[in-house]
Amino acid sequence: MGLKLIFEYPVSWLIVVVLVAAVVSVFLYRRDGRNDAFAPPLRLTLAVLRFLALTIIGFFLLKPLVQTSERELEPPIVLVVQDNSQSIALGADSVFYQSEWQKRLTRFIETLRNDYDVRTYRFAEQLEEKGDSIDYSGLTTDLSNVIDGLYNRYTNRNIGAIVLASDGIYNVGSNPLYPPRKLNAPVYTIALGDTTVKRDLRIAEVATNKLAYLGNRFPMEIVVDGRKAAGMSSQLNVSHKGRVVHSEIIRFADDFQMETRRISLDANTAGLQKYTVSIAPIDREVTLRNNTRDVYIDVLENRQQILILAASPHPDIAALRSAISSNLTYEVRVAMAADFEGTLDDYSLIIFHRIPHESKAGQQQLNEAIAKSRPFVVVLGTQMDMGRFNSLKLGYRYEGYRSTLTDAFGNFAKGFPHFAVNDDTQRMFRELPPLSVPFGDFQAAPGVVSLVNRRIGAIETEIPLISFNQVNGTKIGLIGGEGLWRWRMVNYLKTERHERFDRLMSSMVQYLASRDDRRRFKVTAPREVAENERLVFIAEVYNASYESVNDPDVNLRLTNDQGEEYTLSFARTGLGYRAEARGLPADDYTWEADVNQGGERFTETGSLSIAAIELEAANTQANHPLLYRLATENGGIMVMPGQLDALVEAIKKSDDMVTLSYERNVLADLINLRWLLLVIIALLSVEWLLRKWSGNY
Repeated sequence: MGLKLIFEYPVSWLIVVVLVAAVVSVFLYRRDGRNDAFAPPLRLTLAVLRFLALTIIGFFLLKPLVQTSERELEPPIVLVVQDNSQSIALGADSVFYQSEWQKRLTRFIETLRNDYDVRTYRFAEQLEEKGDSIDYSGLTTDLSNVIDGLYNRYTNRNIGAIVLASDGIYNVGSNPLYPPRKLNAPVYTIALGDTTVKRDLRIAEVATNKLAYLGNRFPMEIVVDGRKAAGMSSQLNVSHKGRVVHSEIIRFADDFQMETRRISLDANTAGLQKYTVSIAPIDREVTLRNNTRDVYIDVLENRQQILILAASPHPDIAALRSAISSNLTYEVRVAMAADFEGTLDDYSLIIFHRIPHESKAGQQQLNEAIAKSRPFVVVLGTQMDMGRFNSLKLGYRYEGYRSTLTDAFGNFAKGFPHFAVNDDTQRMFRELPPLSVPFGDFQAAPGVVSLVNRRIGAIETEIPLISFNQVNGTKIGLIGGEGLWRWRMVNYLKTERHERFDRLMSSMVQYLASRDDRRRFKVTAPREVAENERLVFIAEVYNASYESVNDPDVNLRLTNDQGEEYTLSFARTGLGYRAEARGLPADDYTWEADVNQGGERFTETGSLSIAAIELEAANTQANHPLLYRLATENGGIMVMPGQLDALVEAIKKSDDMVTLSYERNVLADLINLRWLLLVIIALLSVEWLLRKWSGNY
């Protein structure tokens, strides 16, 4: 252990401290009439005691710190990660994995735990620190998320080995082999599951539009996968509300055969419609869980028109257009403000990009939107006319604006009341680059509701980045900077999809474009969620003066098609309410919410569907080649469940299983040492006692 003394002030000040202490002590005990009663030895002793006390006090005024260096030993860490997805237990050897395998895995972990620091995890949809609780309940498998999760948790740690027990099947996320992750540790895989191909028919895929329009026909593409079914045939049915709307016979000539059928169906009923695609079972199928798949189509009566009006071309415009157009509810038109001809009456929402502009482009249309109470969004950026923007009195104001931009990251504002934002979208903001916001003192009125706040570096602020307001009953939105195209691009780079960004923009448009609703009680609920997603309800209650209140209790009941009833509790958030549920069985539900406000009872009703996820049942053939590559490309080996003893020996012989030594510097404030305070008190006390004893105090 090393020891070092550090001062906050220059060390040369110690000389000043010593000189001041010496001068004060000499002056206090110099030879004069007042001190003549002290014998010379006593006077010298008293001067030395005072000198030492003053020197120590002055020493502490320089704020000394003690730096010690300590060596720490970190033993190698072994990460054992077990696949907890349903596909493990759906094979013919499910009994083995439900009982015997878990006993073997426990013995394997305890053997390693005698010598190493063993951490256990399980995974399916995500990586969880519940390695001792394996129930094979995961509805999806994301192997790439496992690799990323371990990398994020254990970067720069002494990882000796990663043991992955899995069947190698993944059905969400990217291929765990691409791009290669730098785990800096060998990966050992335990190949679970069965690679034997068994007789099975399955609905491999159903592709269709999420939205259709009443009276039109919509396409549906169905892929049927037949294995070990050569010479057999089966009937493919598509049903709607208990009635078969399409049927045909599929014949299988080979043991491995994929059949694709493209059909068109009529959208005769408005609302969320459930269609069931099924393939009739054949003799001795390994599982029937993958013979049926439900899909949901939202049948709409018309499309809403959205206008993006820009001062000049910008990549944000393409990003906004693509994101909003991904929701077939909306039809988007883009125009440059200088070239726009037409009326705003045709549009449910107008997005003004960098308007009001210094060139005055778009100012007329913005004035028209305000005059006609049309909902709109303003996207701030360069060359804005902030004087004109301030004069609009939209609830926002820029002071000290300069024609420059600065960076501001986004941070989701907790408790946002107007629409639900799922966990994935909330987490998205941690990964996104900053928006370029106008430089200046930005102020928002008290009534502004923030969806995303600014984050400057690691500092989270309450300054809105994306927010909403109402001015004279008109809904308006503000996106506080440009650079949305980077958000959409990074979202794709992270997930290989634009879904999170597009969903956020679509929710914003839906909230702003919806017609003014003067009901005293409102409940917002999704039309469809997957069974592994959270079901979120948002409620609003208003008094007779149409002021938002959240004093009364709001109740909610869900009833499925079997008549089973579930009750949810609403929690108060700001001036609204929020209720969440997760883990409800897949089914069609009706819901009823009610509240008593001011002596009146208000009720809201609706319907929704929780869609079953059958991805794990869709493919139960283990992918051992992937596990082999994952191991060999990361310096490990693949073993079978009966070779755990050999795996223990391989781990123990690995050159990566070494204890690392780290040197750690620790700073401590010297003034915290109480014995030094006692020394000062002792010096001054001895001085006082000697003066008292001499009779000349």
